[in-house]
Amino acid sequence: MHTQNQSLLEALNACIAACEHCASSCLQEEDVKMMARCISIDRDCADICALTARFVARGSEHAAHLLKECAEICGICAAECEKHGAHMQHCQECAEACRRCEEACRAGLAA
Repeated sequence: MHTQNQSLLEALNACIAACEHCASSCLQEEDVKMMARCISIDRDCADICALTARFVARGSEHAAHLLKECAEICGICAAECEKHGAHMQHCQECAEACRRCEEACRAGLAA
């Protein structure tokens, strides 16, 4: 597998794990309703990253479409998590993983 694809797949998988952990942790927060948007976006982000990883891994001609969407959703997820990151470690970690994944997806598009 191409080295660039390997690092992209690693970023996608790290983002999936961070988003899933963040969503689960948000569900344990005292005010879950306040975290509803974060949870929803975490789930969307994990799902688009998983689908994108599959398309990239198999070398699909349609991977570029997903990379564009994935970068956009990762950016949205990072922005949402950054709102809570000062007082929620799981949101801070998720935001960081999403930013790395967003960058990796954009780099994958540029290649």
